[in-house]
Amino acid sequence: MRTYSFGIETVPVALASDLLIGSVHDGKAYKLMLARLDGEEITTVKFISGEKDWEGHSVAKLADGYLIGGAAEGRATPDGGEGWIGYIARLNENLEVLWERKLEILGNECVYSILPAGDGAFIAGETSDGKGRGFFVGRITLDGEVLWLRNLGPWDDAVISGLVELSGKPVLVGSLKEEKWRVKAFEFTENGELVGERGLAGGIALTAVRISGKMILGGYRGSDLWVRSEDWEVTLPNGAVTSLLPVEDGLLVGGEVEGKAAVIKLDPKDKILSKRELWAHGWVEVLGEGVALGVREEEGKMVMVVEKV
Repeated sequence: MRTYSFGIETVPVALASDLLIGSVHDGKAYKLMLARLDGEEITTVKFISGEKDWEGHSVAKLADGYLIGGAAEGRATPDGGEGWIGYIARLNENLEVLWERKLEILGNECVYSILPAGDGAFIAGETSDGKGRGFFVGRITLDGEVLWLRNLGPWDDAVISGLVELSGKPVLVGSLKEEKWRVKAFEFTENGELVGERGLAGGIALTAVRISGKMILGGYRGSDLWVRSEDWEVTLPNGAVTSLLPVEDGLLVGGEVEGKAAVIKLDPKDKILSKRELWAHGWVEVLGEGVALGVREEEGKMVMVVEKV
């Protein structure tokens, strides 16, 4: 196990191939963090910043580089912050920015998910006008042209799970609150036409993946860790799922149980094959091939932890 600290708060959020994206608070403001990962070792760290706060939330691997997403020029607060501008950029293999775009929709945006598709990518995130919260979904070219953007909502509150490809179409999955929390899937065409929406379950899904053509949700319901497919569900008391990773013989589930970071392995149905407790006073944020990354409280700081699994 290795720990890393680049400020008073170092948070990994998403991983694609060997590139980790996240955020670092240096005592004055948040910066978008890019880190090369080799096993448990961080070999290179770069930051993208500007006026006010910047945060990194999504990354996707391309044939010759990466797409990254997050939020720029906002002000972070315990309830999410204000004034955020959605941020998307393309990097080359040396992590140099080839182009960047800032997206202003309702006045408070963040790009939480990127799904490469042919000669471009679908992007999705959360948007708010201060009165309610909703989702946005769009398509960009690899040259940075925004082809279209669509809004969904707003509702009393909303939490995005991410974009998943099903039957060749992009599907936006997210949890929305009106009277109660429920998870819904919104299916789009390549041109941005909403062709269907359906309720999936009650609860809050923080992440979603596709396995054998089926949707798997991970998050929490009440105070319990919760994983759900179309055919089964698994719960554990006092926890939450923050990351799902399909593997050859099942599914890895990362998150927190009873105040400890944990990784659980499920078979293709609903059987728990193993449950491994990692570090205390924290949780897993990201699962990669053979590695779990997350955070823990340590001497008044929030540090990043990397451990082989």
